[in-house]
Amino acid sequence: MGDNLKVIEADSVSYDYPDGSAGVREVSLEIFEGDRVGLIGANGSGKSTLILLLAGLLRPTKGKIRIFGREIDKKNVEEIRRKIGVVFQNPDDFLFNPTVRDELLYVPRQLEWSEEEMENAVKEYAEMFGITHLLNKPPFSLSGGEKKKVEIASVLIYKPEVLLLDEPTAYVDGKTKRLILKILEDFKGTLVIATHELDVAEKLADKFVLLNLEHRIEAAGGKEILKNEELLEKAGVI
Repeated sequence: MGDNLKVIEADSVSYDYPDGSAGVREVSLEIFEGDRVGLIGANGSGKSTLILLLAGLLRPTKGKIRIFGREIDKKNVEEIRRKIGVVFQNPDDFLFNPTVRDELLYVPRQLEWSEEEMENAVKEYAEMFGITHLLNKPPFSLSGGEKKKVEIASVLIYKPEVLLLDEPTAYVDGKTKRLILKILEDFKGTLVIATHELDVAEKLADKFVLLNLEHRIEAAGGKEILKNEELLEKAGVI
């Protein structure tokens, strides 16, 4: 693992919300190219906050986040963010374009893809996610599961090197969950997933970071963490 490129590094990172409440406390971790990392913890443990910090969308109150070896600044923010895809827990925080097609094409248009490239990509990802019949519909009119599929497709379509996901299978039916898991299993880049669903974490990740209700790392390691009921109970996961 040490020979791989270090993609994201958190160095003693803490984050406080404007009201003074804790997001995360003294979190240090390293994510290498090709890693598949599960951030697990109870609701309120700081998983969502940590995803936003690792993506560079929040600035730490204390400590440093380095992405591809650099802290984000005005000079490199666009370059770094093109390499990183973020899937939010609530698709309504992400979807804002007039139609599903426009959502899929939002980043490709910014990247100045050709019309042919964009049309081929829309066809591929719409078929992959089973949303071809939704392309001309406004995202706000869709069901929760449909919105989730559109959100993930809109991120994967521009082929990010690093994918960070916050509860990607929450609030979807069984069929949609199976489809999302299959697509994410096939993702070839670096993947970080925050979830309280242990079956999802086990299916998609092989390294795990367990956050406790004090917003700190309780443990980190391999799949043995998922089998340690005493540890999981202490962290409030079960």
